Amino acid sequence: MPHQEASGRRPEQESGLTDEQLDAWILARLESLGVDLSVLPEGDDEAPADRRRILASARRFLRSTPGTIAAFELDPLGPPPGVYPSEMTAWTR
Repeated sequence: MPHQEASGRRPEQESGLTDEQLDAWILARLESLGVDLSVLPEGDDEAPADRRRILASARRFLRSTPGTIAAFELDPLGPPPGVYPSEMTAWTR
C-alpha cells in the first residue's frame, strides 16, 4: 500500500491540479510535439497502449518526479554526473 499523508492523499497527489487539468496540459504538450493520442483506443486492456493508461502514467510522473528533479543538488566538489555511468567507469579507472 503506498504511503499516504495525514490528508489522506499520497504525496504525488499534492500538486493541486485535478486529473482533468493535468490531462489537458499533457495532451496540449504532446500535441505540440506532434504526438496524437487520438489514434489509440480510449481504454483497451488487450492493446499494448491506450489513452487511459498513457494519461494515468503521465499524471503519476508529473505528480512525483519533477519535484525530485527540482530538489536535486549537484555537489560542486564531487565527480561530474555521467549519462552512461558504465561507460564513464571505463574512462576513469
